[in-house]
Amino acid sequence: MGQTISERLEYLRQANRNRQWINDDLYRLLYKEDLYILAYERIKSRPGNMTPGTDRETLDGFSMETIQTFIEEMRTEQFRFKPVRTTFIPKANGKMRKLGIPCVRDKVVQEAMRLILEAIYDSPYGSYFRETSHGFRPNRSCHTALREFRGKWSAVNWLIEGDIKSCFDELSHGVLVNTLRKKIHDERFLNLVWKLLNAGYMDLHGKKKESLIGSPQGGILSPILANAYLHELDEFAEGLQVQHEKGQRKIWNPVYRRLSRQKNRMVKRGMTKTKEFQRISQLMRTLPTRQVDDPGFIRIKYLRYADDWIVGIWGSHALAEHVKQEIKTFLKNHLQLTLSEEKTHITHARTEEAIFLGTRLSLRTGVEAKLTLTTNRWGKKFKRRSTGWETVMKAPLPKLLKRLSDRGFCTKEGKPIAKSGWAFLDTDQIILLYSSVNRGIQNYYRFVDNWAKLQRIQYILQYSLAMTLGRKFKISTPKVFKRFGKALTYVIKDKEGKEKTTVSFYLNHDWAKNRDAFQRKHADIDLIQSEMHMRSRSRIAKPCCICEDTLDKVQIEMHHIRHIRKLSDKRQASGFNRVLRMLNRKQIPVCKTCHEKIHRGEYDSLKLSDLAYLPT
Repeated sequence: MGQTISERLEYLRQANRNRQWINDDLYRLLYKEDLYILAYERIKSRPGNMTPGTDRETLDGFSMETIQTFIEEMRTEQFRFKPVRTTFIPKANGKMRKLGIPCVRDKVVQEAMRLILEAIYDSPYGSYFRETSHGFRPNRSCHTALREFRGKWSAVNWLIEGDIKSCFDELSHGVLVNTLRKKIHDERFLNLVWKLLNAGYMDLHGKKKESLIGSPQGGILSPILANAYLHELDEFAEGLQVQHEKGQRKIWNPVYRRLSRQKNRMVKRGMTKTKEFQRISQLMRTLPTRQVDDPGFIRIKYLRYADDWIVGIWGSHALAEHVKQEIKTFLKNHLQLTLSEEKTHITHARTEEAIFLGTRLSLRTGVEAKLTLTTNRWGKKFKRRSTGWETVMKAPLPKLLKRLSDRGFCTKEGKPIAKSGWAFLDTDQIILLYSSVNRGIQNYYRFVDNWAKLQRIQYILQYSLAMTLGRKFKISTPKVFKRFGKALTYVIKDKEGKEKTTVSFYLNHDWAKNRDAFQRKHADIDLIQSEMHMRSRSRIAKPCCICEDTLDKVQIEMHHIRHIRKLSDKRQASGFNRVLRMLNRKQIPVCKTCHEKIHRGEYDSLKLSDLAYLPT
């Protein structure tokens, strides 16, 4: 165990390129200081870490002493996860969403465990998870799953939209740990997972409730545990492909073959310039070369993002029903989950639409011929006309309008209205909030075939913004556009009245369809090396930046605040937060004495020049 934590994690990643590799002696990794420093550096800047859990503590005051406490409790196996604090937050539709807030100390330990599990299950050299799984994984997203549908599902007949009832709330702890045992033979590490699963939660009345099933609410470890659990479903779907798929290629379309022979005869007779020849050529371009519903050719496709999954069938409706029942039986008998019959639909891909990851999916035949680059048997590339079946992906405009209505941007009929709750914010904040909504929707749906129709969404947000500004300044909407322009541009000035920066509403002007405009993540970053770079730059072991006492004399703690950027130019940071804002830092290392003085307000008038050094 003389290796550094980066070497140990790299060893795990290399070894687990072999899917049959069994991991042991993992628990001893939790004795490494560097592992907790990495975990702390990864989560330290998240605003939620300043929200107290059931122990009423936040990340403020985190120190090497805290890490040493973790290590000692791990050595004696006395570490216990504390119950999750339960709260409810309002949803856009007026209902309440249940939210779990773990203790911050538990978040650090969970992140340390997640680093280990990710090295085992999602090694960049060869992942244990299947390529069909896209949720909560490095370099994967909703767009990688949808891009897979766009490029490789152009011949399906039937689509099965899968829905599992309360999936994450119904995960069996026993099934989960037994699933982990397939890759991990370290009972001490698995026992730590058991402790996390059984930590329970505190209800609104402060009473502890046991968590007999389900993944930990709000837990950092929950996504990868859920992926390990549902990996069993991915492998079962792979088994269905082996069991049911048959045939090498679809048989030729007899109508197309007949027209092809007729066309060849006309070529031999020199009738290529006749109207009949042109009619036959045009008709052939509208027909598939292979028989669409060939009973001797069956293929099954599968995609999953978290608990959302979809199956594509090249085959009959009876086969689709059979596959659905097989998946239902597997979920019940092996994973102890329930398939929702009401929300699991079988749709005909060529006449109906399925919903997956907020996108309407279907297939259609090419009405208009398009050019496709093709390679012949001799390797020569040439352009040909293509009018076969192609995937159609559309943004669900009615659902988007309803979402905007629920959030107060428009009426149920889609008429823009002022968002009253935002009228009290600063002008630049209002514009940035509206821009983020518009940009977020357009970034997600840039690839859809009905892209131009999203102009309606932009129009609603643009005029809702104008009405909100009108309510703020008590002027009419036309006067808002006259004052701020069509792009609703606001100029921020400094104290001397000089122009400092400009904020404008995000307006898109390119409405040309781009079917391949999926967001792509770069996978060329070595995560282990970047994390070790973070560890080497960690400020947790540096001297106090106020009095510069050395580590030998005092214990250094990290002073944390929630955020430093949520103030407008008109409102200035007060107290010690003013110093952090000038440093552009949410955390700084201080000694215990200075930390207490910060919270007592004794350093509220401190200047940057008074600091012993500027933390970088």
